[in-house]
Amino acid sequence: MTAGRQATDEELLLAVGAVQHETNRAFATMVELIAEIESRGLADARGFRNTADLLQSTQNVAPAMARARVRAATAVVESRTLLGGYGRAELPVVAAALREAAISAEHVGVIQNVLASVPLHLEEHRPALEAELVEFARAFDPEAVRKLGKRALALLDPDGPCPRNAAPVRTRLSLRPRGAGFEARGWFDQESAAVLRSALSPLTRPAKRSCDCGRCGPGNEVPGCEVPGRDERSVAERMGDGLVELARRAMTAGALGVEGGVRPTVTVTVPLQVLQSGAGSAFVGFGAGTLAGIVSAEDARRYACDSVVVPVVICDATAEPLALGREQRLASRAQRRALAQRDGGCAFPGCEVPPQWCDAHHLRHWVDGGATDLDNLALLCGRHHRMLHEQEWTITMSGGFPVFHPPRWVPGGPRRNMIHRPDLVETAVRSRERPAPVLVDLCPQPMSETTGR
Repeated sequence: MTAGRQATDEELLLAVGAVQHETNRAFATMVELIAEIESRGLADARGFRNTADLLQSTQNVAPAMARARVRAATAVVESRTLLGGYGRAELPVVAAALREAAISAEHVGVIQNVLASVPLHLEEHRPALEAELVEFARAFDPEAVRKLGKRALALLDPDGPCPRNAAPVRTRLSLRPRGAGFEARGWFDQESAAVLRSALSPLTRPAKRSCDCGRCGPGNEVPGCEVPGRDERSVAERMGDGLVELARRAMTAGALGVEGGVRPTVTVTVPLQVLQSGAGSAFVGFGAGTLAGIVSAEDARRYACDSVVVPVVICDATAEPLALGREQRLASRAQRRALAQRDGGCAFPGCEVPPQWCDAHHLRHWVDGGATDLDNLALLCGRHHRMLHEQEWTITMSGGFPVFHPPRWVPGGPRRNMIHRPDLVETAVRSRERPAPVLVDLCPQPMSETTGR
């Protein structure tokens, strides 16, 4: 890039301002197009959740930016009436300034946020406040406009917003990343809390200090192995240990049903070379939200000590049969295991759905003569499975992996989903051969045949 190298200082500064003006103008055009896409319902027709999801996939932008663009479009573009005409824009002054390319996309978002904070009893001041904020935006940067808008609201409503009743009403639980692990946050109604506490009670009582036999633990003391001592764990720590133990026992007992055709298990994928040498990394399912988390080789070796090690050799004819041809329509247990290792989850580019929630999709449909073979199968979540059957995306195999070919209106060309397989990214960076992987099931259970197309 050589633009501006021969320009004078003044010419360079003028050119930067001109580019920003054209950027503002381009954004004004973009929101008009987005508003038309929204009014025609193209996102639903093309198999996307909503217009923001369509923009995220077709423009390769972050979800927050895609939502902001849709939000701006619905606010500054005239809405279509039931009679086919067009009504007034929600924010007409902002719309006029945007058409002039006098304000930026960031200005539009800030003004929307300020106006969204206007309480109902001050609704009559909204048009005047919008006009004032637009005048600010013509002269100040978005952060300054945000601060000025906040001060204007404080002057209009010196008593501040009415207190909100933030008490939750629905049972919920979330795991949020914190440090090297996750922090649990949630809320339970009285009945749900009673059920949970009753189940945890035998697993969370203070345990006597146990010996080093390796068999003792909370709620599972072995007679004759106990030595005098006090449980040093806090109540919260005992509750945490008990909840994990409760989940382990539920999976071991097989009381959780099936998911993706198999009973729930904790799975660690580790290359055989790493398992043998103790150097490198492995991947634990659901270790990073719905994605696999990275763990050390030493942790993987520790997991393997008390687990079933299942070799996965995708192209070895001596392993479990992975090519079923036309004799069977549904993917087998061995094929599901191999697909989970190869694809890591939904193979659609950018999708984070884990393999347990996916279907085994035939690239060439079985009813059209497609074989139930690994090179004709790919894992797809329900939404992308429907999209592949109903829309213009196609899949081919390249180097043993599914490659997605988008329709003409999606830029970027063919692509793969690497988000489930950071080891492949590392391999590309280091330009080294990917070693043969194995799966380690921490809570092995009998598995049944899967469903899919």
